[in-house]
Amino acid sequence: MNARLSLAATHAPGEPSDEEQKARLAALLLELARCVDPSVAATLPSRLEADPRLDAMRRVLLERERVALARLQQKFDDPKELADAVGSVLPAAFALAAAQDDRLGLAISPTVERATQASIQKNPGRMVDILYPVMGPAIRKAIAETLEGSLQSLNQALKHSLSWRGLKWRIEAWRTGSSFAEVVLKHTAVFRVDHVFLIHRKTGLLLAHVARDDATTRDPQLVSAMLSAIQDFVRDSFDESASGGASSGGIDSLRLGDLLLWCEEGPSAFLAAVIHGTPPAMLRTRLGETLGSVHDQWRGALEEFSGDTTPFEAAQPLLRLCLLSQAAETHKKVSPLMWLIPLLLLGALGWWVGQRIIERRHVDAYVSSLQDQPGIVVMGAERRDGRWLVSGLRDPLAAQPEALLAKTDLDPARIVGRWEPYQALHPAIVLKRLQATLDPPPTVSLVQDASGIRATGNAPQRWMEKARAFVQTLPAGAPKVDLSALKDVQDPDYLRLRDAIQAQLIHFDFSMPRPAADQEAKLDAVAGYMRELVQVARDQGFPVKVTIVGHADATGKDTSNLALSVGRAEVVRSMLRARGVDPSVLAVRGAGPLEPLRPGASEDELSMNRRVSFGVSTGD
Repeated sequence: MNARLSLAATHAPGEPSDEEQKARLAALLLELARCVDPSVAATLPSRLEADPRLDAMRRVLLERERVALARLQQKFDDPKELADAVGSVLPAAFALAAAQDDRLGLAISPTVERATQASIQKNPGRMVDILYPVMGPAIRKAIAETLEGSLQSLNQALKHSLSWRGLKWRIEAWRTGSSFAEVVLKHTAVFRVDHVFLIHRKTGLLLAHVARDDATTRDPQLVSAMLSAIQDFVRDSFDESASGGASSGGIDSLRLGDLLLWCEEGPSAFLAAVIHGTPPAMLRTRLGETLGSVHDQWRGALEEFSGDTTPFEAAQPLLRLCLLSQAAETHKKVSPLMWLIPLLLLGALGWWVGQRIIERRHVDAYVSSLQDQPGIVVMGAERRDGRWLVSGLRDPLAAQPEALLAKTDLDPARIVGRWEPYQALHPAIVLKRLQATLDPPPTVSLVQDASGIRATGNAPQRWMEKARAFVQTLPAGAPKVDLSALKDVQDPDYLRLRDAIQAQLIHFDFSMPRPAADQEAKLDAVAGYMRELVQVARDQGFPVKVTIVGHADATGKDTSNLALSVGRAEVVRSMLRARGVDPSVLAVRGAGPLEPLRPGASEDELSMNRRVSFGVSTGD
């Protein structure tokens, strides 16, 4: 109708032409198409740039939509109004999304976890306050049950630890791999579980019941109702929540003569076991594990329980596992022949222990004999892999452990020695080291006394020098070695040969490096003396050195005379080598005119200075 009014309004007086009316009609249709469907309007050509009357028509047609869009835009722009709008529909949206699938829960769970973690880190006391009413009673109950079981195990173990039955139970524990306390409880805990009730905690209705075949029958429903009534009475009478504390829970155990009632409570149900006798602590553990399994498998049925116990019939096999029992041991008469086996075992054990003790005493005696030997330090003796390992320190000059082992009753194959070398400072070992190193002549005696080691007798000077040098090398803490009582003596053959060689002079002609023609006999004699001297030194065990010293007269330059004296000494050494003298004992030195034999005032004196002399010494 608005379109018609707008179209009628265009027929103003003056009767426009047909072309103008067609153009206006086309513009009006274009505007209506845009308002209805923008995709259709996009396909229609626009023939008018602008028309105020069309704008007025648009405002009239779209006024309600414009007002709604303005209100919606204002709500989006104002955070408070937007939060109110979203909050009003958010619970319904969460409920609808949770009913459809789990995508919403999976999407927001990381955020919730991080928020919870941040809250706990910021204020841990709040989480403690939340968990305390639940964790406190649970911890106290667990500690009480553990202590009760431990005390029961300890009492039984102490009671039967020193008896013949206790010895038999220890063998059984070793054979089965169980603890001694478990075996004692197994044989001493005489009990029988007659009934097990599974009762709903809120309603007090019986969910399932199992009993032994020989148990006295009672109405399970009546027993369940009475147990629930007793539990409620205890909670109402002794509830601590009214005074600001946590709930005290229900009855854990109740005894009437030989009859014992154990209750194990859970979030939605509790187990009640009727027991004859004194059960072990492991039965309480079995009840707790069974109740936990029931809650895991029938959690939904427990939370939505409305009186139908059909789903819990499948729990009876699980409850039947709690119908444990332990009968008292029946003592049977044992044949006297059966005592022969433990007696033989005890005899074999006694023999084995005796052999070990005897062997240990022999080893201790062997170790004691080793410790008494100078130069041996025993560090340890232990049994390893069926043999005895004796280890320690041993000086190479100390007694052989094998020789000491041969004097004992031990099997050498069962003794293994492991000795590390070291240098002992015991006076007896130091005395052996002096004798082995210095090889004293028969005229020297080395003895050990209270002050150390003392050397007495006669010794050549070379041996005394060697002994003093060796004593200087002894480490700190070594016993004192006294060489002051030794007397210096020389070997007569050495003295005779030394004097004979040093008395010889080889003369030379003027400015000649070779000896004069008449000196061959002297060279032969000197060579003979030297060969004999070398043999004597080798026999006596000391080194000897012969120095050939060349000389020249004062005629001419000193440098030429020095070179000539060295050449004369070298020539003599070559001639002695040719006569069989060991060249390793020969050394040469040139003295030139510096060591004249005569003043050199005459030709005869100058001739005496043109010579080669010899010097004999011991040592390297």
